Amino acid sequence: MRSKRLWNAFQAWLEYRPEGMDDHTARVFAMARAGFPSAAVAHFVLCFVFYLLGLEVLFVFNVGSTLLWSYVVWRVNWHGDIKMPFFLGAVVEVPLHGVLATYYLGVETGFFLYILLTIIASVLMPFMARPVRLGMSGFFVLVLAATGTFSVLFGAATPLSREANAAFFAFNSLLFPLLIAVVIALYEWIAERAEENLIESRWRTQVANESLENVSRQLAKYISPQLYQAILDGEQEVRVESQRKKLTVFFSDIVGFTETTDQLQSEELTSLLNEYLTEMSKIAHRHGANFDKFIGDAIVLYFGDPETHGTKEDAAACVRMAVEMQRKMKLLQSTWRDRGLDRPFQIRIGINTGFCTVGNFGSEDRMDYTIIGGEVNLAARLEAMAEPGGILLANETYQLVKDWVAAEEADTIQVKGISRPVVTYRVSEIDEDTPHGEPHLLLNEPGISLAIDPTRMDAVARKDAVSRLRAVIDTLENDR
Repeated sequence: MRSKRLWNAFQAWLEYRPEGMDDHTARVFAMARAGFPSAAVAHFVLCFVFYLLGLEVLFVFNVGSTLLWSYVVWRVNWHGDIKMPFFLGAVVEVPLHGVLATYYLGVETGFFLYILLTIIASVLMPFMARPVRLGMSGFFVLVLAATGTFSVLFGAATPLSREANAAFFAFNSLLFPLLIAVVIALYEWIAERAEENLIESRWRTQVANESLENVSRQLAKYISPQLYQAILDGEQEVRVESQRKKLTVFFSDIVGFTETTDQLQSEELTSLLNEYLTEMSKIAHRHGANFDKFIGDAIVLYFGDPETHGTKEDAAACVRMAVEMQRKMKLLQSTWRDRGLDRPFQIRIGINTGFCTVGNFGSEDRMDYTIIGGEVNLAARLEAMAEPGGILLANETYQLVKDWVAAEEADTIQVKGISRPVVTYRVSEIDEDTPHGEPHLLLNEPGISLAIDPTRMDAVARKDAVSRLRAVIDTLENDR
């Protein structure tokens, strides 16, 4: 049990990686954490060996190497640094060690060190481009050849006995292949573990992203799509601030809502109200309206923030939306009558264009993105004065859409907060093609409901519709 805990702790120690480190560097980092302490211990042992052999220069060098590798281990394990340790170890200490070992002890000793160094430089150095690594390997080979040639020609600076040379050669012959095999096995094991961790990490990331996406979708239903996207894109700061903009403001509510609710159970009322708000929201979204709020049965929308297509186009989009809403209401009224509702909902709409204050209002902990000002109040007043099923425009809005909207002048009103009298216009019809997919409602009265959408009919369907209408006309005329 204790050995298993130690093994798990060792695995966790090897698999640790500093935040932000890529997979390849993490593998090299893990091997460095395991290999560098081994190098420090090996040089510490060599200090005693060379001390006992009386090789003073190599003894001093290995003391320095032991201190250097200890510093390297400290940098890797306590600071997560790997660039400087690899430079000090692979570029400085090992080549110098190889040169000194070849010069003092002969080519047999230095040969194995240069093999190890070439492998490190060619395969494991993750911070140099491939040409640099290969260049370093070539340079090390040349230095080895030069030092080895010098050693062969002139002999080792400190000749050892044949027995000592044989012992060093045997030791290196066993140690370095074993060390290389262990390094490769360790690399493969770490690579396998890293792959497993990567798969698990991706799975966790995917689950977290799906959860975050689900939460984002839920939160998006509480704010307007435009504001939601602006916050995600970093275009809108979530802080208490506001600005003045020219907006087109829309107010609507249900006429006689209180009287209608007295006829319905709460479940029926909830279903009807949600159906109405859903259909109106779809139309608003299609025309690019910014949702301000639902106030019971009332809807407050505006155009011109955070995105605007220009004051004229914003006003036009708002009026088109209002007309489409009233058309949709007539279809809904027909559907509701079929369900047995004697007094189906009717809505009235007020629209005004003017400068408003828009932004975040509240505290740093809780705020609401909304619009305020006299022009907003005017739109609310227009809605209250509009006829059931009607649309009432302020003069400034009408002037922006009068080229294609037929309207008749209505009452001139005085609104608190606005010094000037406000001329209003009652929309009667629009001189535009009905938007694709919206039926031309010809009649919707008790006893008769007729809706036709020619855009959804082919030639055969139109011919059949004409025949059916003529038959209905004949029936009505014969029953008089």
